[in-house]
Amino acid sequence: MRSVAARWLVGAWVLLGAASSGLPQGTRPGDYEIGAGDVLKVIVIGQAEMTGSFAVDPEGMVNFPILGKVKAAQHTTLELERKLTTLLADGILRRPQVTVSVAEYGSQRVFVTGEVQRPGRYPLKADRTLLALLGDVGALGPNVGHEVIVVRPPVAGAGTDGPAVPLTMTEAPEAATTPGKAGAAKDTAAVEGEPAPAPTPPSIPGLPFVAAGSEVFRISLLELQSGNPERNIALQAGDTVYFPKAAQVYVMGSVSRPGSLRFQEGMTVLQALTLAGGVTERGSQGRTKVVRIVDGKKVEKKVKATDMVLPEDTLVVPERFF
Repeated sequence: MRSVAARWLVGAWVLLGAASSGLPQGTRPGDYEIGAGDVLKVIVIGQAEMTGSFAVDPEGMVNFPILGKVKAAQHTTLELERKLTTLLADGILRRPQVTVSVAEYGSQRVFVTGEVQRPGRYPLKADRTLLALLGDVGALGPNVGHEVIVVRPPVAGAGTDGPAVPLTMTEAPEAATTPGKAGAAKDTAAVEGEPAPAPTPPSIPGLPFVAAGSEVFRISLLELQSGNPERNIALQAGDTVYFPKAAQVYVMGSVSRPGSLRFQEGMTVLQALTLAGGVTERGSQGRTKVVRIVDGKKVEKKVKATDMVLPEDTLVVPERFF
């Protein structure tokens, strides 16, 4: 009975590990195919000199104690466990017990760009979460904004050799910035009986040419860094993680220091006016309006001091009538 219970407990831990590792749904750790650049954690019970972390070289080999070079690439972790067990049982150890897990997914990478000091490719760790990546990226740029954007390629596994979007381009194509074009194309196709075109990629300033069908996740950087588990998403190979430049809020009219302000998450109208030096004697704070772009159209409406401002809002404080 104790043996059955122990096996059940080990199985439960394996399933829990698969759920928290960020592996694709339906994939167990033992099903992961090892690749060059991965770092494997090998445990041989009772054999400290054979236990440790082993990097998979460009030829797909690991240099294992006593055995020498062993082919690891194109094997799953479970297959490599069996292979090492068989090799060690051949005159080296009696009934060896071997476990293999992935400590670092070096063959699977994500791409980091934007307001970071070290942009580029980053290998996925065993903890595939966004917060773990943030620890690897290190210090963010002084102009980083209030959110982080994750762009995921439309096809599973796509983009592992290159980012989902170019890392150096700055101008988005017209199709990605012109509201309504996708809808118009879809209506025309419906009339003519042609297949509907792929949906227009999301418009993300600083990230042009996002592939149609890509998933886009916008995560509050403040909530992520404060440990909100709902914001700490699991990353997948080929994801592009973008740290945008801080958005601006513009304060115009009867304030002491009209101009632009750095947007801060949770900023209210009153806070923005205060940062702009406050309303002048001739200003009418009670008639403050916000000019905001909604669905590609400019919208103007009256706001209260306690209302929240949004990125790229323009606040206008008019003069008093008397």
